[in-house]
Amino acid sequence: MFGLTFEKLFLVAVIAGFLLGPSRLPGYARKLAHGVRSIRDFVDTTRAEAEQEMGVTLRRSEWESIDLRQYDPRRIVRDALNETITPNSAAPPADALLTEASAVRPGQKYLVTGTSSHPRRILIASLPEDDPRRIAAEVDSVPREPVGTVEIG
Repeated sequence: MFGLTFEKLFLVAVIAGFLLGPSRLPGYARKLAHGVRSIRDFVDTTRAEAEQEMGVTLRRSEWESIDLRQYDPRRIVRDALNETITPNSAAPPADALLTEASAVRPGQKYLVTGTSSHPRRILIASLPEDDPRRIAAEVDSVPREPVGTVEIG
């Protein structure tokens, strides 16, 4: 836990034996054991109170089974960037395309899609050639000669 190994604890015990002497060592060992027991009791009572207040059991095995790395923001962003979008899910349905195409005005350069709180501007020239929205914008974008003009003279 704190980098304490058996060898380090043994070394501390030997040094304590030399510093305290054989007569005082058992008394300090009892005090240390009593301190460790009181800390353990404090942790147990605190855990029991927390479980009672929250209504959730706090078992170590359950906490260890939860993968907390899934909540790491770096992992969430990396997974989102690595997601591949399938062409079928990215393309809007044909009915929606035709509805949007009916709202496109001739000569319009941008198509506004999305919700009113999050609109998206799409350049119509960037749409595929066979997209009905692009076709609707280009149909009348070619200037026509006026039909039936009358010259007043």
